[in-house]
Amino acid sequence: MKVVIKENPQIVAETISQKIIESVKEKPTSLICIAGGDTPLLTIEALIKANQAGEVDFSKTRFVGLDEWVGLGRETKGSCIQTLYDAFFDRLENVSSEQICFFDGQTADFEAECARVDAFIEACGGIDFILLGIGLNGHIGFNEPFVPVDVNCHVVELDNVTKRVMSKYFDTDLPLTHGISLGMQQILTAKEIYLVATGEKKSEIVQQVIEKEPTVSIPATLVKQAIATLVLDEKAASRWEK
Repeated sequence: MKVVIKENPQIVAETISQKIIESVKEKPTSLICIAGGDTPLLTIEALIKANQAGEVDFSKTRFVGLDEWVGLGRETKGSCIQTLYDAFFDRLENVSSEQICFFDGQTADFEAECARVDAFIEACGGIDFILLGIGLNGHIGFNEPFVPVDVNCHVVELDNVTKRVMSKYFDTDLPLTHGISLGMQQILTAKEIYLVATGEKKSEIVQQVIEKEPTVSIPATLVKQAIATLVLDEKAASRWEK
């Protein structure tokens, strides 16, 4: 795993956005996956600016969602689909709904929903570029510690750490217990994997991800088995003895 350290979150975002732009220019029909949550928002903003300036054309690009809270839809501020559509998809030029595959967290049939997203990814020939954040417990997507690594899309019971910190995303407390997510099998076979972490609060888990051997107890370490790059700001990298 390659580790890249940049001065601040803005430079981290610009670095990653340039990699995504390069991927799309090289392969306009790329399948791109960008995590929801707070960490990727600066990268998303850089991509929007580049798209509006005519520096990158997403009109043939396909997108797949990484995960969603079970029980939530776009009407809930803080849901993954609300975050990605409002911050990204709805602001892109010449991108249609047919190019986007996102989990329905309110489906009545999660098995069929997983199969639908699996089929979309397979039809696209796999994921070309995936941008992942790192949870405080090392999760990526909703692949919590000790989840199976040999599965595709699946429903996961949320770890206690995730339940404790999830309130930051929502205006009110929500009794969420599960998430639906791309599986580690799909993530690890992505052609390019970028992990991003910024801020002092991520420094402890970043140190573990860098220094530990791949282990299911810290899912983010598993990307060391694939082609992966970890991009950090100086605060997130502060505990790692380089």
